[in-house]
Amino acid sequence: MTEPLHTHRLLTATMTVVALLGWGTYAYSTHSSATRDQDRLEGIARITTERDALHSEHQRLVSGQLKLVSEQQRVQGELALANTQLAAAREEIALLAPQRNVAKKGDMGAISLALRHVKRSRSTRRRRKHARRLRSDDPPRSTWLP
Repeated sequence: MTEPLHTHRLLTATMTVVALLGWGTYAYSTHSSATRDQDRLEGIARITTERDALHSEHQRLVSGQLKLVSEQQRVQGELALANTQLAAAREEIALLAPQRNVAKKGDMGAISLALRHVKRSRSTRRRRKHARRLRSDDPPRSTWLP
């Protein structure tokens, strides 16, 4: 009788050890899984924070880029205006060059010659204007002979 009792105790002890090992493995697995889940959650939180920071940085850069584009357009407009003013100034300088040359020489005869040329061109314009007025009183060109 001792032998079945001994076998029974041995079997019970073995089953107890196996059960304890199983429960221990289960507890370790659960703890390990919880740790992994916690690590994953921390990683997700960190990545979300980084993503939000990058998104706000992107928005700041886009806003800065829009400001730079509008500034560039404003400067291009100013440059175009400056180029137009420069061209007008160069034309004016070119038109005033003969007068500057005359003033440098101090030649009064040349000044009076220039004035006569201006007066002559004015009188020529007046004569042409008067002739146009006279022609407008004439019959149509088809019957008018020059």
